[in-house]
Amino acid sequence: MSTSQALKEMKNTLISGYDHYSREDERHLMNRLLKGDLKVLEAYASTQFVLASQPLRSTKNLLICLVAVTCRYAADIGADGKRCFVLSDYFINEIEKIEDEDQARALVMDMLTHYHELVQQGMSKTYTLPVRRIIRYIYENLYEPCRLETVAEAVKLHPTYLSYLFKSEVGVTLTSYVRSQKMEEAKKLLSNTDYSISQIAEMLGYSSLSYFSKVFTVYFNINPSKLTISLIYAK
Repeated sequence: MSTSQALKEMKNTLISGYDHYSREDERHLMNRLLKGDLKVLEAYASTQFVLASQPLRSTKNLLICLVAVTCRYAADIGADGKRCFVLSDYFINEIEKIEDEDQARALVMDMLTHYHELVQQGMSKTYTLPVRRIIRYIYENLYEPCRLETVAEAVKLHPTYLSYLFKSEVGVTLTSYVRSQKMEEAKKLLSNTDYSISQIAEMLGYSSLSYFSKVFTVYFNINPSKLTISLIYAK
């Protein structure tokens, strides 16, 4: 998906409601933003949204959404979760203090810089650089098959060596890790979006709904249909 398409999707989402935002689009944008892609950030900041009657309130609403998305994504890819949420609370409070666009842009850059540092610190504590690249690739391409050969080619490692390295550092095979991350993503989608179980299964690359449900049940000890029902009654 191109950056312009993702930004368009974000615009539609912010106007219609954050809960409907595409997680795939979110991953695309967050990956680029946390890498310091200023072109994406500039495009994001310059996109005109009408979220409230006053322009400044619109800007603040947009930035609050950006902080929430960045916090969740950073925690997903290795940053310390508690520190991510503390940082989120801090920047949301700071957002309410801004008075113009220059302050807003400065705050965004400061926020992204802090989250980028948290991600780097979190991943460097645990894994070597090659494994961190593998994990980052998986998170960036979670809606793709992420087969061993594909991942190996992307990170420029021999498949056999990649398998050995990943298992020795992470403690599970690459296939098991990818499957577990897809299941975690499926649970988040079931809990936070209006996608159906079949849509989520297809999005994450499962052609068989019954197999998807079986794997989900093994991981969470609950059938996805029962989880969906419990979430409905909990609202």
